[in-house]
Amino acid sequence: MPKNRTLACVKTSATALNLTRKEDGVKKKVSHWELSADASVLTATATAFSPTGPVTTMQAVTSRLSGSNDFAGKWRDKSFLQRHSDMTLRLDSHTLHINYPGAGQHIDATFDGADTAVQGPHAPEGVVTCAARLVGQRKILFETKGNGKVQQYSLELNNDGKTITESWWDPDRPIDKGTFVYEKK
Repeated sequence: MPKNRTLACVKTSATALNLTRKEDGVKKKVSHWELSADASVLTATATAFSPTGPVTTMQAVTSRLSGSNDFAGKWRDKSFLQRHSDMTLRLDSHTLHINYPGAGQHIDATFDGADTAVQGPHAPEGVVTCAARLVGQRKILFETKGNGKVQQYSLELNNDGKTITESWWDPDRPIDKGTFVYEKK
């Protein structure tokens, strides 16, 4: 860590760590790491604070490549688009505008399967694209590409119209999914 930064790590249970990063004594980022019961999946939720921008919340779900227990080992990031606690959707004719307002990322996806760049001040590094297609009245399937990786995810509207389930997975491991459920405000 550079001289002006500190990182504090507190193990709150056998499967959880809380990390706090400070710069010049000012809190910049807090993270919560949680291991699955079998220690094969690590979910890291982070909140970053910026004096000039929004508070950003993101989540990464990784799968174990090596190591047998605890946090030590080699992990593979299962996604390169960050998942966020707030999402807004707007449908204009044949374009779905997906906005993660707290993260500064958005996608304007058409349903013709054409690749569209992820945009915004906090878009992932490099070019990340997203292609969308309808697979039912209430479900949209997406394929994202970036930095040599491909990932699939879906948005599905519940029958009551009050929740949307977002799921994501590696095309080579479709049963190993991450999921967020968004409730309508």
